[in-house]
Amino acid sequence: MVSATWDEVRARRLARSSLAARAPAARLVDVAHDLGGVHAQVQAAAELQLAFRVDGIAQAGVREALWERRLLVKAWTLRGTLHLHPAVELALWRAARRAVAGAPGELAAWRDPAGVLHPEVGRDEGEAIRAAVWDALDGRCLLREELAGEVAGRVGPEHEERLRSGFAFFLSELCQGPPQGAKVTFVRPDQWIEGWQEVGEEEALAEVCRRYLRTYSPARPGDFREWFASPVFKAPEARALFDSLGDELEEIDVEGHRAFVLAGDTAFPPLEPTLRLLPEYDVYIMGFRERGLLIPEVVREQIAAHGRGRYEGPAGVRLLVIDGVAAGLWERKKRGKRIDLQVTPARRLTRPQRAELDDEVERIGAFTGLEPVLAVE
Repeated sequence: MVSATWDEVRARRLARSSLAARAPAARLVDVAHDLGGVHAQVQAAAELQLAFRVDGIAQAGVREALWERRLLVKAWTLRGTLHLHPAVELALWRAARRAVAGAPGELAAWRDPAGVLHPEVGRDEGEAIRAAVWDALDGRCLLREELAGEVAGRVGPEHEERLRSGFAFFLSELCQGPPQGAKVTFVRPDQWIEGWQEVGEEEALAEVCRRYLRTYSPARPGDFREWFASPVFKAPEARALFDSLGDELEEIDVEGHRAFVLAGDTAFPPLEPTLRLLPEYDVYIMGFRERGLLIPEVVREQIAAHGRGRYEGPAGVRLLVIDGVAAGLWERKKRGKRIDLQVTPARRLTRPQRAELDDEVERIGAFTGLEPVLAVE
């Protein structure tokens, strides 16, 4: 059995996440592929994830690839949350999601963040609403309120407010179109993406698992389940998926922790010094399921004292990462033509680390077109 150290695992995950050596600008879409999608609940965070991994790109270029050239697409995939994917791959991710989510069922009554209670939605009602959504978007790109009004005109107004709520009720099979100011729009993926072709669900799920292992392994079935799916994807189903891959997988040992890689994919590079600023929901953090080996106690205390960290844990905060391990927090705030950056390391930075931090700050400025102003606490 092949053995590796956790330092080697961190080195490999950094490299395969394009956080060690950066990718050239021509590989922007390839990086989104390699990462298995870029978490995009917060658009600015998604853009920065790409900025920290790809040389020579600007914020406007990412948006052009997404909204104009349609090389990237923004849709609900992993864990039912918004991600950026190469547009040609969205059918694969949607099929894999259906494989674990099953057919849409009833929706229970729901109280929204404003305290308004929305009535339950029966299975037949839900199917009618989803069909109306699909019909309303035929050849069109609509704002949420426009779509809600169109659907209410087709099936009645009883559940119109759910559609207006800002959540993905009845919208998970769609993708987002170009925003209008601060407002999102919706389009049908089969019309937005050229050459759309459906993919078999079980085949898609197996391929997504392979891609996960390529970037984030060594991993166990439970790690993949937490990374990819919702609670409806049960632990026995995740184990069965790994079993179904059979000889495609190989078990290795990491300091007494046994987990799987793709068969023959057992090369681990040495860990090289790196310092990176990772935005909230960065995919390196989301893919690193062994959180005790990623977040030292001193940083865990920083996260617990942070507003978002108290509720969302490491995923919801911006992390300073040194040599693949969390080493502090950082914040950003746009002020006119400048962007203020505040970094709070958990320990004093060395001179080489401070130089790398300055490079990260310059990268943010070049990407956003704003003047970066750094404060280190």
